[in-house]
Amino acid sequence: MVVLVGCHAVLLAEKRVRLVADLVIEALQLQHMALDDQAILGLARDTKDEEFARGGLAALAVDPTVRVTVLPGDPSAQPVPVENPEKVIPKLIALPGSEGQFPYHEMVRGTSSGYVGYTIGNGDRWQSFEAVFWHGGVDFFLGTHGGRIWELRPGSAQRVIYLRRCIGWAWAAFDLQRQMIERYGVAGPYRVILGIAGTAGAMLGNVGAGWAEPGSADGWNLSTAVEPHGLLGEDLTQWPEEQGVEALALRFGARVDLAFGGSGQRHLDRVGPEAGKYVPRW
Repeated sequence: MVVLVGCHAVLLAEKRVRLVADLVIEALQLQHMALDDQAILGLARDTKDEEFARGGLAALAVDPTVRVTVLPGDPSAQPVPVENPEKVIPKLIALPGSEGQFPYHEMVRGTSSGYVGYTIGNGDRWQSFEAVFWHGGVDFFLGTHGGRIWELRPGSAQRVIYLRRCIGWAWAAFDLQRQMIERYGVAGPYRVILGIAGTAGAMLGNVGAGWAEPGSADGWNLSTAVEPHGLLGEDLTQWPEEQGVEALALRFGARVDLAFGGSGQRHLDRVGPEAGKYVPRW
């Protein structure tokens, strides 16, 4: 009897070990799939500078500035159903609780990877786009709305990234992700990625009230980024509710400011009635 009980205990222990091993293997497989998706989008740590943020649908767009992407736990899943594209991505996306609106989508349509809404400029290149993948993740590409080259003084061209606009788009992307999770049951965990292309020597503009802007009288010695591109990420086991979505966007905004040599507060108004708060200004 003692021998039988001992054998049974050993078998149960072996079963538990196999179960744990299977779960670990599955988790590693999903992690590798998420990393593969990052690489496809051009948002991996080892992406070449000239390919950064240019993968996937960005091949149809203008040069990248800022790109915000969320990848769910299982990139092979397809919880988003086949339906009218405008039911997934509206023609007009508005920032939650704000009068700020994003560019009106000239086209909302399906693609092989899901759905996309975009605007077109000269040369038929997409100026910006917002996409929802079949796996339920979102992809916001700011394009011309994320920054530009400024000639701050004659013969001195400077790349400037729009900080508050970057945060506003991130906030909208995270809120759309919240809606996708609520509507389609997109399972976690979730990898949040914010990539900024061509940051070496670039500076931030479109900052909070009271902070120096590029080209202003007190903005002649602003700090710049030192890395060739900025890549910020965060893994979440659960997706936040509406207030948590705003906090997530502001957290990324502070980290963007730090990456450009700031104090981590330039996304907030420094003076005025909204001092200490983030106020979207387009």
